[in-house]
Amino acid sequence: MSSKIEDLLVIQDRDRRINRLEREIEDLPQRQRLIEAQLDAHKKALHDAEEDIRKKGLEQKDLESQIEQRQERIRKFRQQQFEVKNNDDYKAFEKQIAAQQKEIVALEERQLEIMEALEQLDEVCDTKRAALKEEEVVVAADLEQFKARGDNLQKELEEVKADRMKLAETIDPDWLSRYDRLFSHFKDFAVVPVENQACGGCHMKLPPQVTHDARQLDSMTLCMYCGRLLYYIP
Repeated sequence: MSSKIEDLLVIQDRDRRINRLEREIEDLPQRQRLIEAQLDAHKKALHDAEEDIRKKGLEQKDLESQIEQRQERIRKFRQQQFEVKNNDDYKAFEKQIAAQQKEIVALEERQLEIMEALEQLDEVCDTKRAALKEEEVVVAADLEQFKARGDNLQKELEEVKADRMKLAETIDPDWLSRYDRLFSHFKDFAVVPVENQACGGCHMKLPPQVTHDARQLDSMTLCMYCGRLLYYIP
């Protein structure tokens, strides 16, 4: 027949397993968010590249509009040029036409720069779309694994809790009550061994009498410093 301390050590093992399982279950959503954040980063990178293409496209249209405006001015200047009566006015229109043509050349050069940039951005988008597609496959597989892991952890947790409940029914209520309060406080070890005449929990040196009392596995011996239940390992 097992001693009260031995029974509590079994309970403690179950409680520590329960804590570990609950922590892992609680950590799963955060781990999932980290993986999803990686996917979001790929999506954002693609979105930013596509946004650059959209902006370049708008700039290209604006340049086309500006070029058309200047070409229209040139047509009007030439029409007015034919109506002038003196050479000075004719030359003034020539000067204005030349200025518009110069602006058109600059705008067309900018158009070429944008076309080259758009070609590069198209390549960037293709690369990012491929990377996103690969990441989506990886993330989907990872999330499926997390779900399976979560289901398994929850199942194991329920089994350990049921086992713990059954074990608790066989333990002296006074001992169990004391243990429960200690475990709730320390969140880890409530029952600890005496190691080298010191408490295995707080590691404070114990008086010889306490060490001696801890040998009695059916006698409740507490550490005078941390209050944990003590037992002696020969």
